[in-house]
Amino acid sequence: MAISMLDQMLFKLSCGHKVVLGRLVGKNDWTCDQCRQTTDLSSSPYNAAFDQDLETANLIDSLEKARGNKVRRLA
Repeated sequence: MAISMLDQMLFKLSCGHKVVLGRLVGKNDWTCDQCRQTTDLSSSPYNAAFDQDLETANLIDSLEKARGNKVRRLA
């Protein structure tokens, strides 16, 4: 069983800290757990980077499933 890339890929916030990509899905902004600075995920350049990372994670998960592996979310 493979762990979803949503639970493995890190996304760089505006403050420079990173958060697991899957925690950001469905959010418009994110407040960093470490420094409390908010990143607007709907503004440039974060929206494009988030969309690209999400697409990559979903593609990798799809490839794992196509190989016959189960993909599990940790959340």
